[in-house]
Amino acid sequence: MEINKPVVTFASFVALGLNGLIFSFMGVSLPSLQVSLELSIEQAGVLIASLQSGFTICTLLGGILSDHCYRERIILCGCFLLGAGSLLLCIVPSYAQGLIAVCSMGSGIGLILSGTNTLLVILYPANKGTILNIHHVFFSIGAIAGPALMGFLITHGNHWRFGYSGAAVVLLVLCLVFLFSRNEVPVTAADKVRLNIGISGLLSDSTFLVILLASFLTMGSQVVIMLFGAVFLIQAKHFSLAAAGVALSVFSISMVIGRMVCSKLTLTLKHATIVLILLWFQVLTVVLTWQGSGWLALAALAISGFTFSGTYPTLLALTSILFPKCEGTALGLLSTTGGLGSVTLCWLTGYLAGLTNLETGFIVIVMACSAALVLFQTNHNAISRRESWNQDGVNGSRVKTTI
Repeated sequence: MEINKPVVTFASFVALGLNGLIFSFMGVSLPSLQVSLELSIEQAGVLIASLQSGFTICTLLGGILSDHCYRERIILCGCFLLGAGSLLLCIVPSYAQGLIAVCSMGSGIGLILSGTNTLLVILYPANKGTILNIHHVFFSIGAIAGPALMGFLITHGNHWRFGYSGAAVVLLVLCLVFLFSRNEVPVTAADKVRLNIGISGLLSDSTFLVILLASFLTMGSQVVIMLFGAVFLIQAKHFSLAAAGVALSVFSISMVIGRMVCSKLTLTLKHATIVLILLWFQVLTVVLTWQGSGWLALAALAISGFTFSGTYPTLLALTSILFPKCEGTALGLLSTTGGLGSVTLCWLTGYLAGLTNLETGFIVIVMACSAALVLFQTNHNAISRRESWNQDGVNGSRVKTTI
């Protein structure tokens, strides 16, 4: 079956970029949403939880469905839900309806993430690490552009709705692209194994559990830095808000650069080796951030974006190589676990900081990154050997394409 590779690939990149854009819109526009919907701080928290709940459920659902139906249809549904939810958020008059809109947005983000990840690894079987790192560069670009764009719209007339409605229009255009795409990526995993390998089979595999825990710990740590980094630098290291903001901007830029570098490294190094190198540098940078003084701590936090950059997409590629017969389910589980790690470590950091102070709370991610390193280092040789054994089979599966 022929696949219109460039169109499908570019549309997938744009869809994930809009994921990052709209995800970052939520934080900046939350005060405006509170005023528009007359929300208390507790209701605002539930609104964000609704977004995360839709994302967590549909990331897993999208991964499972990717093993049994066309990935383009999953992405189409994700684009529709995200676009429709964004438009609905612009017009809803009540808190209850706002919850529905935001849950729809989170569901769409989850389906797009799972669908595009599995679509691209089947399109580029010999370069999974490269394509997934490039793919997630677009998410980072969207996440960088989102706060600046939404901030501009709010400060120039409080036009926050324009941001959501504009993104929704692009998403609905993407729906048409995937709907009328002439070619569809064939689903081979379902034909091979049907339901013989599923969630229970993956969770009984020790290698998969190691990767799952590494995703939980590293993704959670990354989100903690993104959400608590500025407050940590201000309260614990006594920097100004401007300096802390610059550090987080450099963190995001480092994420983009790091993913581009990792996309090149996957052509020459094993994915398991790249993850291990990144984990070593993660521990170094978070310890320097925690214990360093003055500008050393600020620089370490900013540079840590590079160390976190390729961990998630490279783990995705590694998972796809190790579990090709049920890669959709495996990738969905990996993304879902990363989301759960974000929720858990953010809560734990905040709880510990509330009992003591934020500098003490920061030890949560130091311990999380250290645990991920020890876990992966201990199992690295076995994972690396398994990757080598599976790589020939992955490279051997080809899909006829038209350029």
